[in-house]
Amino acid sequence: MELTFWWMPLVALALALGGAFAYVAWRRRTRDRLKRSGTPIAHSERLTALPEYRRVLRQYRALLAGVLVAAIIASGVGVLLASRLSTVSVVQPQSYKRDIMLCLDVSGSMTDVDAKIVDTFASLAKHLDGERIGLTIFDSSAVQVFPLTDDYDYVAKELTAYRNSFQSQGDSGLRYWTGTDLGQGASLIGDGLASCVTGFDGSKSSTRPRSIVFATDNYVNGSPLFTLKQAGQFATKGGIRVYGIDPVDYSSGDGLSTVALEMKQVVESTGGAFYGLTSTDTVPSIVKAIDSREAGLFTGSKRLVITDHPNVLIVVGLLAMIALFGLLWRVRL
Repeated sequence: MELTFWWMPLVALALALGGAFAYVAWRRRTRDRLKRSGTPIAHSERLTALPEYRRVLRQYRALLAGVLVAAIIASGVGVLLASRLSTVSVVQPQSYKRDIMLCLDVSGSMTDVDAKIVDTFASLAKHLDGERIGLTIFDSSAVQVFPLTDDYDYVAKELTAYRNSFQSQGDSGLRYWTGTDLGQGASLIGDGLASCVTGFDGSKSSTRPRSIVFATDNYVNGSPLFTLKQAGQFATKGGIRVYGIDPVDYSSGDGLSTVALEMKQVVESTGGAFYGLTSTDTVPSIVKAIDSREAGLFTGSKRLVITDHPNVLIVVGLLAMIALFGLLWRVRL
């Protein structure tokens, strides 16, 4: 432990010594004045030799000594409290945090899948602590609905609104496709994924593990600036894992189509995984995969923490003050 204001005891000691010297000087002058002006009393030693007088004098001196000790303790405790008895430590907070970007193709064939995804994350947002969620939607152009944020009330409100819009095809009042139809063509998958990658702040060295939940059927209609493979390489370069969802049900077919196989290869090359929409468990499975694979230790910046320890001093000071007032009351009697 150490004193935050280490100089205060020195100031208090100097004041105490100064006060003691002033008191001694005052007592000497008073005693000399009494000797010059006082009236001598003959045979006073007979009074001071009485047992009762000596008993009372011893009791009085003991009370004065107790008052002095209690006053010194109370004053010392007060000085220590004012000096802030504390411990100083450097801490580096650690916790598990993630950045998750929802990257949704909002072309007509994707609305049912998108509704399930945002509905799941809307419910999850109520139980998150520190994770940041963002939402970007795209068709022929990309729109960032909201950036990465840990304002979970806002996230839940926005995701619920978009879920309702997906389910009602815009009849709920929110036109989910607004701003996504400004480009040439439709479902420009590579451009959409690249836009989602740029939605993360920081560099590859960021301590927050980053992942994208990427929902698309990968049917491109137009000429994107980025191919899907190029966008996947962009994500890998940024240290971002992509978890892809294809709305096609492959459980009863002969295997993945060519476009689905391309998407699977791209997302797996980022360290992520590919999911066909085979059951209602697809989205929870992605959430579980993110939780198990993407959880990473987030180490915050170092902070200097000063912790005060006044508890014992407060108790001692209160007891000293109670004793002081009690002894002073006895002295007056």
